[in-house]
Amino acid sequence: MYEDDEIQRFQDNLLLIRKVLGWSEEEFGNRIGVTRQTINNLETKKNKLNKTQYIAMRAILNNEIINSKEDTEMLVCLLETIIDNPENYSDEERKKILEKANLLAPAIITKSNSRKEVSKEFKEILETLGIGIGIAVAAGIAGMLGGYFYKGKK
Repeated sequence: MYEDDEIQRFQDNLLLIRKVLGWSEEEFGNRIGVTRQTINNLETKKNKLNKTQYIAMRAILNNEIINSKEDTEMLVCLLETIIDNPENYSDEERKKILEKANLLAPAIITKSNSRKEVSKEFKEILETLGIGIGIAVAAGIAGMLGGYFYKGKK
């Protein structure tokens, strides 16, 4: 089973995840078969993200990562460090990652920079802060390709 705290972490960061993808609420909703309002209600926590919605969203993200490896490094880093394996990173590292992602994501959603450009800048910033995400990104992508999405949970 997916753990409730994993689903909660995902919901807590849903708006940022959507912005990192450069998708509107409507576009994200269309991809998983729900309305724009449903996405809005989940992002503002008016509704609780359920397991079915979580699995649908992760499947869409997994597909995006597999099909757009070169411009989803920031997304993979966020999923790895904030959602999937936060215990492998210090509070300070997670705080810096979230801070930098929140700073850079608006450039994607407003289309002033591409996801690829922003992912590259994000990686460079974290490396200068001493947070090496290359291994996490490589592990995350390899895991996604190898079925890591399910993480052995039943």
